[in-house]
Amino acid sequence: MSVQFLGINYCDSDYRNIRTLSKITVFGFVLSGQGRVQVGTPVYTARQGDVFILPAGCYHEVASDPDHKEQWSYIWLNISGNWILKLLEAYHLLPHTVISSRELEFLFNEAIKGAKEKSVEEMNSELQIIVMRIIVSLFETLRKRGESLTSTVYAIKQCLDNAILHPFDSGQLSAQIGISKKQMNRLFKREVGTTVYNYVISKKIESAKLMLLNTQLTVSDIGYKLGYVDPHYFSNLFHSKTGVRPSAFRKQFTKI
Repeated sequence: MSVQFLGINYCDSDYRNIRTLSKITVFGFVLSGQGRVQVGTPVYTARQGDVFILPAGCYHEVASDPDHKEQWSYIWLNISGNWILKLLEAYHLLPHTVISSRELEFLFNEAIKGAKEKSVEEMNSELQIIVMRIIVSLFETLRKRGESLTSTVYAIKQCLDNAILHPFDSGQLSAQIGISKKQMNRLFKREVGTTVYNYVISKKIESAKLMLLNTQLTVSDIGYKLGYVDPHYFSNLFHSKTGVRPSAFRKQFTKI
């Protein structure tokens, strides 16, 4: 894992940056204004004080919000290597694209300041440490917020996290929790920020990426492990969320 490049973008109203299949992971901190970030198909709003994470192996799009009066600016770190994906998975950050964490601005500024004042050799190890501090801090932020979830939403999330390797059945889950599917989705989205279905799919796709990179399992076997009986359906789902077939993802990223 290494930070290849970093900098600050001061964006015009028509700013737009696209990576169709990114081979780098991007961490960003929004300094001012408001913009749009996209990972795969979901689109999120990133505001002042937000951290956004764009994992490698996905379609990335970062753009200004032309309707927002204040200029959008953000600090960015481009991180190479597959270890960053493993770290994001280990710290439960892969399902999260935008996290409000204003207190992390000092770490991003520390990276920028060091890049201006120190040699490349000196900064290599320091930037790795800064990235780890960012990851751990984001994990702690989410953990504390998770502890503040209502008991119902916490129970839903626990069930989802423990059943990633099984087929998803919203009716069965709502019956288990004891509320209607409509109410379950409304409560979950209000507190977690995404729908139950999107949360499950995001977790399954990220688990599939790690298995593609770290095991010799066939694409069909990975689909079966994640609860998809039809390997073609799994491959099409993976393609719709990442922009690339599972076999092509494995071929491109095992070379890095």
